[in-house]
Amino acid sequence: MGHPLRPRTSDDHPRRAHPLSARLPRFDETVQYDVIRDTLMPEEHIDGVYASDSAGIALCGITNRRVILLDTAFPGGRAALITAPYSRITTVSYVSAEDEPIFSNTVAIQVGRTFYEVTCRGPEQAAEIHDLITWHLID
Repeated sequence: MGHPLRPRTSDDHPRRAHPLSARLPRFDETVQYDVIRDTLMPEEHIDGVYASDSAGIALCGITNRRVILLDTAFPGGRAALITAPYSRITTVSYVSAEDEPIFSNTVAIQVGRTFYEVTCRGPEQAAEIHDLITWHLID
């Protein structure tokens, strides 16, 4: 074990394999994938693009550097493409009603003091979003 104050190097902790690497990138529709692809920066790649049944967030794109959300309930009847770098995301959580299982269809992403809810088309998609974001936050 190295000294606790020594800067960590790549030799100290090899990077773990991505939990869904065999199935990436994931997306529901090509049009949605294209929206996220058109926002990519150099050396950025898409891990997944998920449609949302939420009232406000219509699309959730996850890349190796950030989460991209399409908010269709932006004030003034406008839409906003929101970028949330992983350094600004503080939590990712499942959201469920009292009578629902805890691993529900809805994932909340906290960016600063704001929560964005993404309601997925099933618990499997919610788990993918949750796990992809968590993987980036703790790695």
